[in-house]
Parts: sequence; C-alpha cells; structure tokens
Amino acid sequence: MLLAGCSVTGEEAHQSLVEEIQYRGHNPFIKAAEVKELEKRIQAISLAPDLYDDPFGVQFNPRNMAILDNFKDQYDHPGMMRDINLARQGFDAAVAAHYPRIGLATNCDLASSDGYFMNNDDQPHQFDWQFIQGDCEDGLVQGVARVTATKPAKADFVGRFDRGTMLEGVFTTTQPDGARIIQIGGVSFDGRVARLLSSKFNVNGYQWHRFGDFAANNKFDGFGINVWGYTNKMMVRAVGTFENDELEGFAGKQELRTVGDGKFWATWLGMYSKGTLNGLGAWTNGISHIKVGQWQDGEMNGVGYGQFASYESDYHEFYAGRFEKGERQGAFQVLAQNSFGEGTKVEQYQNGNYIDDSEDDFDFGQLFAVAAGAAIIGGADIPDAAKVDIGTAFMADVMSDTGTTNMQSLQNTYQQQLQRNNNVPAVAGTAQQASATAKPAGGLKTYNAKITCEDTGVTNTIPVPYRTEACRIAAIDFAQTFACNKLDQDRVTRNCQSACGDPQCLQQ
Repeated sequence: MLLAGCSVTGEEAHQSLVEEIQYRGHNPFIKAAEVKELEKRIQAISLAPDLYDDPFGVQFNPRNMAILDNFKDQYDHPGMMRDINLARQGFDAAVAAHYPRIGLATNCDLASSDGYFMNNDDQPHQFDWQFIQGDCEDGLVQGVARVTATKPAKADFVGRFDRGTMLEGVFTTTQPDGARIIQIGGVSFDGRVARLLSSKFNVNGYQWHRFGDFAANNKFDGFGINVWGYTNKMMVRAVGTFENDELEGFAGKQELRTVGDGKFWATWLGMYSKGTLNGLGAWTNGISHIKVGQWQDGEMNGVGYGQFASYESDYHEFYAGRFEKGERQGAFQVLAQNSFGEGTKVEQYQNGNYIDDSEDDFDFGQLFAVAAGAAIIGGADIPDAAKVDIGTAFMADVMSDTGTTNMQSLQNTYQQQLQRNNNVPAVAGTAQQASATAKPAGGLKTYNAKITCEDTGVTNTIPVPYRTEACRIAAIDFAQTFACNKLDQDRVTRNCQSACGDPQCLQQ
C-alpha cells in the first residue's frame, strides 16, 4: 500500500518510524516519570510490526501482542488462547478437553434455567434446558452433566453444576444465518458476573472472540478483550476495564485511520471514561506519529508531547506544548532533527494553524513543573496504572490552577478502595486458606463445596457459609478463584458484595 502518492509502502514507513525511535530514543521534553512510562508503552506498540497472513489469522501478531502486554497481569493469556483454539475445533473438542468424564445418571432435575449465554442481541440468551446425563445428588444435578434445549432455539451445554445450578461449562448454539456460537467458562445470571470466552464463527470465515467478565446482559462488566478475527489477522479491537460495555479506566483500543493514501490501525492507550480517553493517554498511527499527554473526550486537551518521523524524508522532531480540542494552541517547543544536525525552536499555533517561530509568554516552566512534581509519583512503588491515574490528577491541578482539588478527590477514592481491599485476602494460595476465610457466623447454613483446581487437579472440600442461594453460589465461585490462584479475583469479590453484602461472601 502506497502513501501520499509516492513510492513509500506502509511497511517501509513503519520501518522508518522504528529506526527513528531506536536512534532518537525518548522525547527529551518529557520529565514526569508516569508520562515517560506511558511513552515507553506506546513506543513499544509502535515498534511492533502489524503483520498479516499466516500464522496471524490464528494467533496475535507482534503489534497486537504489544498491546495485550499492557494487561498481562489481568488475565491468563495462554488459557485464553487454549480456549479460542478449542472453540475453533468445535463443541465436542472443547467438551473433551474440559470435561473428559460425564456421569451416567439420566433422571436428574435442574434447579433453574436462569443461566445467561452471550449471543447476538436479537437471538436467545436463555434456554429451557432438559437433562440428558451426568452426576446427581438428592435428585438434582451435582457435578458434571450434559443438558440440551430445543426452545427457544436448539442449544447444548456440558459443564459443572451445583445443586442443579449451572456454574461453568461449554455452550453452543447455531444462529439462523448459520453462524456458530461457542462459549467456554463461567455462566452469568442475574447478580453474577462470570469470566468466560464467547466466540462467534460466521460462515464467511470471520470470527469474533470476546473474553473477560460478563454480566447477564451480553455486556462486559470488568476486564475484557474484544477480538476481531479476520481470516488473515487477529486484531484487538479493545482491551481493559469496562463498565456496562464501555471502556472505563486503564484501557486500549484500535481504530482504522487514513494516512496518506492508505488505511492503518491506530492505537490509543490510557485512562478512559465512558468509552473515550479522558486523562493521561497516548496515541500512535504506527506509521509516523506518537502523541502522549492530557486528553478530554477523546481529543488531546492540555499538555501534550509528540514525536514525528517523516516517511518522505529524513526529518524528525520531538515537541511539547498545549492542545485545545485536539488542536495545537499557543507556543510549542520543537527539537527538529535530520541527517545534518538538530536545533531547538519555538513555534506559534492558533487553532491548529502554524503562525510563526516567535516567542510568546507561554510558561514552559509551568509545563515542566508538572514533570518535576510528578516524578515523585513515578518513583513510587505502586502499579503503573495507578501512576497514570495519579499523574492525570496532578497534571490537571497544576495546569488548571485548581489547587489540589483533583488530587484530593483521587486520594479519597483510593482510601475507600484501600478500606475495601483490607477486607479481602490478596491471594489465597491454598484451599486451606480459602477455607479459613469462610467460617460460619450466627445461624448461617454451611455448604461443603468440592473445589477442584484445573491446573493442578487437586480437589479440596471447603465449608461455605451462606444464608441465601445467591450468596452460596457466589461463595463457591469466590472459594474456587482464591483457592486456585486465578487472576479474576476482582470479579468474584464484586459478585460477593452484590450477592452477600460482603466482598468475602461472609453474609451476615
């Protein structure tokens, strides 16, 4: 694909950007540690080639893996890819891998058919299930079983039940146009968010994979990865924290954008609110340009830093200045470089239009005061996402003359979160630890849940206290997740809070 009517291809333009990043390094105008961290991440994404064709129709290419690497502590990537490949092989292969043994009883009952399954909005999500065979106890499905449905559409499910309630499994149905739906993982229902993979296979070869935390409304609620599976490329459309299916918190996304005469996938990474960048964020077109700074409603608004590498010449520049609604406004410091040398200048802009190279009264000291103060944040021993969050509030206070309003608000939020977290164990390394957190109180009932960790095959019985059936199901999920050291602990503590009124499922 050619750019701007010249003989430069997209691959050549990307290689030019790679060489400039490797040779020039980082933007010298950036002093704040958390902004440097975000620039490092967007540069790593820019350096990775966005490749097509074999084998990237069935695995992520380097560009998409670089995006996912920003979220590797929030999900099990090998586990997700295992289930995607099992879904590609079909329902029977997924069942054989996850549930090799199915009980032989044939006269058990289900407690309910409340399980909610991901599907197109105009297609069924709940089904009238009929028991086929499996394990039973006291007349109810208990353990692994197979069920089927004919109403409101044909569907099949094999998975793990507890007292007749679906907990997790493999689900399949076929849409009227022939598209296959396969779901692997937890089962959502009212009040329960489940981590799962939902894959759709169109007859034309296109695949749609959604992995993460789903509520019983066909929407992400927590961590999620939205993957568009073209026949020649697996592409991360969006990844990060979702609230009601919109990005909310630290996240990334890709969208197709025109550069010259070609179209390329641009990447945004940073703090989102209601689906758009709001706060500290970064962007690259992967061809010639990188931007890092403050964003509002999806546009750069406030202090911004950039790197530009021309694919038509050897010109390269770093810059720093202020943006208003995505446009350069006022004075910009520019470090211009080419093969003959480099020089620093100040350029003036009005509503994005270049005016001249004269100085004005823009306070570059204020610009870099943000960096000096925020360096303390960057050096702190806290997660990178928290550094981005704190840095956003700090920059807003300095540049907007709000005193410490934003930082104080964020501090209050973190204090509330800390208080919540102090009530939840960070990691329960063994089933015995999970059991120790679940001691019955008062007149609560106790249920002995049999917990098997898939990775180790170890099975333990853990006493689960409960008063309501919804709390019992949430407590089983909590025990399973913490006892087996799974990564979706935030999901189960939210379910416990919702079903039991306590993040540890200790219902009072």
